[in-house]
Parts: sequence; structure tokens; C-alpha cells
Amino acid sequence: MVEQSAFRKLWVGLLCSTSVLAAIPAAMAESAPVQPFTPLSTPATHRILPGKIVFSMLVTPDLTKAQAFYSQLFGWSFRAVGDGKIPRVEILQGTRPIGTMVAHAQLHPARDTPFWIPFISTSDTATVARVTRRQRGKVLFGPHQITGLGQTVIVSDPQHGIYAALSAQAGDPADQPGDPTLNTWSWATLLAPNPKEEAGYYQLLFNYKVMAAPEADNGSHFIIASQDKERASLNTLPDGMEERDHARWIQFVQVGNTADAANRATALGGEVIVPPHVDRDGAIVAILSDPSGAVFGVIEAQKDLLEMGAAQ
Repeated sequence: MVEQSAFRKLWVGLLCSTSVLAAIPAAMAESAPVQPFTPLSTPATHRILPGKIVFSMLVTPDLTKAQAFYSQLFGWSFRAVGDGKIPRVEILQGTRPIGTMVAHAQLHPARDTPFWIPFISTSDTATVARVTRRQRGKVLFGPHQITGLGQTVIVSDPQHGIYAALSAQAGDPADQPGDPTLNTWSWATLLAPNPKEEAGYYQLLFNYKVMAAPEADNGSHFIIASQDKERASLNTLPDGMEERDHARWIQFVQVGNTADAANRATALGGEVIVPPHVDRDGAIVAILSDPSGAVFGVIEAQKDLLEMGAAQ
């Protein structure tokens, strides 16, 4: 059993400071870019896969330190993008763009925490903004066109979980059959005070198929799927958290060996928040943080998990 104090680290400071929320529009703002983003699909698919998580953004106070950490841990490479006014890079796994990192100073280092934001595919960012407001969430940025990337909006859902919705300019990358690709984002988990209500909100926007896990009690664990692919899980807040605590998205990178990734992350200056363990779905997972404190997960798929196939 993981100590409650370890889970508390996932939330300390994050979203409690107005400067953290202010970082989002500041990080995304741009004038005419010198270096646009690489399209998510080359050649262009011109197909949107609503509900698929297709991109991610790290807001961090130390861009150089973040690049060094993630390049050594996952082999990612980076390319400068934007207009140069705000330092930002595109994250590449091989030649495939999988995210971006944006530099933003911590105005209150004791409270502000760097963070990753998932980008969920949609065909209509304006509807995401409108429905989120109607459901008592907040629009933090956009909708806005990001050159090379597409139309995006960043919102806080009704339980304060922050994510982005993206209508990719070139279309979404197609789902690939077979084993998950190593060193890319392959899963996400939303920890929330009320997962059932959150599932309803995300289903309304992205037409997810929502499945309650057979072993879950009282609506505590759901799987959401689109295009017959399981995309993410929704879970109750860990023991020791309170209902007033905010929801939190955590994204997982596919690795060949979770224990090895955790050890290497520690050697590179990161921290193991939740040690490697077998989760309820049979994969071996761990939750880590980078040297600046941004939280992410690593996941090692098991053979029986890979053979489960598409969601039914």
C-alpha cells in the first residue's frame, strides 16, 4: 500500500495558485510563428478520432533541464517552435510529434508545480468550450488556431481537471495494431472526486463508451473508449484525499521495464512517487516526477493485456 503522503504530492500546490492557471494562456500565446509545429500526421490523414489522446504539453520553469531529463529517460528529441518570445520546443519520438514543452517561470515556487496536460481529439473545440461552461467548468485558453498543430482549447472540467481539446490541422495519427509503441504516451488516468459524474461530462463531449470495471465498487473505476479502443481510465481520488481536492489527469509513457524506468528517472534527478506495482488491469505502472516536479506515469504492458484486443 502506498503511503497517503506520497499521493498528496500529486496535488500539493497544483491549481491552488492563480499564477499556475495564468501560465496556460501565457504558454500558448503566439504571434506569427517563425517555426510552426510539425503536423500530427504526415502524410495528412484529415481524419479526426474524437476521444483519442493525441498530444501533450509540459509547462515547466526549466526547459533545458526538462529536455535533458526526458531525452535521457525516453530518447525524445526536441525542436524549437513558435515565435521565439516564449521558449518552447516540440517533442519528437523518432520523427513523430507527441507533445510540446513550454517555459514558464514559477512566480511562487513553494506553491506552483510544473504540470503535463493531455490533448484530447475533437472535431469541434467551440462546442467543448461551450459545453464546459454550461457544465460549470472553465475555459482557460482559446479556442485558438496554433500554426501547424490545429485548433485548440484548454479547459478546466467540472471537477477542475485541466486538459486540452485539439482539432488537428492534418488529422489524427491512425491507431496502430499490435504492441504499444515504446517511449510514447499510451494511457491516461483521471483521478477525480466523483468519477461517475466526470465520465458523463467526457462522454457528452467525446462520445466515449463508458464501461464500469467489474471489480470496482460504487462507481469508483471506469474505462472510456472510442473507435473501439480503450483510451483512459477514471478513478476515485486515492485514500487520504478529500472530495474538495481537484481532479487530476496523469499520463503514462509506454516502457519496456517499469522498474528500470523508475530507477533511471531517480538517477537523472527525478523522484518515484508511487513505486512500480501491478495495477487492477494487469499492467505494471509507476508514478514519477521529473527534477522540477512535473508528474507523469510509466506503464509496462503485460502479455495478457496486449491480447485483450479492442474494447467491446
